[in-house]
Amino acid sequence: MQTELTANRVSSMAIGIMVAAGFGSGWLFWSLSARQEISAATATAVETGTLALLAAAIYIKRQAKRWPRVPDTPGVGRAFAWINAIQWTAVVAVVFGFGRLHWDAYVPSAVTAIVGLHYYPLARLFRNPLHYVTGTVLVAWAVASAVIVPVDRLQGVSALGTGAILWTSAAVTLGRAMRAMRVAEIAVGS
Repeated sequence: MQTELTANRVSSMAIGIMVAAGFGSGWLFWSLSARQEISAATATAVETGTLALLAAAIYIKRQAKRWPRVPDTPGVGRAFAWINAIQWTAVVAVVFGFGRLHWDAYVPSAVTAIVGLHYYPLARLFRNPLHYVTGTVLVAWAVASAVIVPVDRLQGVSALGTGAILWTSAAVTLGRAMRAMRVAEIAVGS
């Protein structure tokens, strides 16, 4: 199978890694805070993981110039902005609404579900099937954590799982990007 790689695609994968790594880090810190486990060691571990993923994403982003750039699809930027505006509006509504109802423990699970659902239109928009997988795993984790984890531990455990899922998605995207670049180089060389 011959793969036509473009600068746009490589750059998009790098940006996806950066976003998942950054937000994953935020979720992991939320977990450490909720579980009262922030220490020099845990903070250093999260920062090191984040920096490793970001460094790899920057490398991939720099490699994008090796492939041809194609014109951007009209309307993608606007659709992306709308998808994220709807996601953030839902997050704010959940945070305030759950706070008024004194359901604070369920906020991370609810926000995880919203984040997971926002991956579905992104998958279609960017033609990235991995986003369907990430979205599905996030939604499943949101439901499972809300149902299975005791309420007194829910925030920390839910946030930990969400952070781990986002980092895993970043790592898988990193692997896919490296493989796609290697396959494209082989195809050009043959």
